[in-house]
Amino acid sequence: MRVIPGTHAQPMIPQRETYQPENTLSRGQEIAVEVDEAQAVDLSLRPGEMSLHHIWIIHGSNANTSKDTPRIGIAIRYTRPEVVQESPTKPFAMLVRGEDTCGNFNLQSPPNITNSERQQAIHQAIVDHARNSLMTDAKGKQ
Repeated sequence: MRVIPGTHAQPMIPQRETYQPENTLSRGQEIAVEVDEAQAVDLSLRPGEMSLHHIWIIHGSNANTSKDTPRIGIAIRYTRPEVVQESPTKPFAMLVRGEDTCGNFNLQSPPNITNSERQQAIHQAIVDHARNSLMTDAKGKQ
């Protein structure tokens, strides 16, 4: 992971959609400004570590050179049940508190470590769902 320190405090930077197959984001999003790589700081992580950063900080990474180990990215967003995402299917969510009376999300139960085989199957179903549920404006542009 590489970041440009301080960029999270600036106004949101415009993005463009590239639909490049090597970009793992649903629409191949990237920022639409030139970046001075000399300002980038590498956040070197060891196996099992993670980085946590503000969504507006300019961030990215160099090519993944490991042959058998994919990178994993997790985005956690806290939102209200009333929010509607523009996608062909309901996004997965976990209710943190309260109740959902809107039905805009496919609610998931917290993981259960006592049945890892079942959890692996659930995880694979979520991954498959995410890969097949691109944003509405990206539909058909895979």
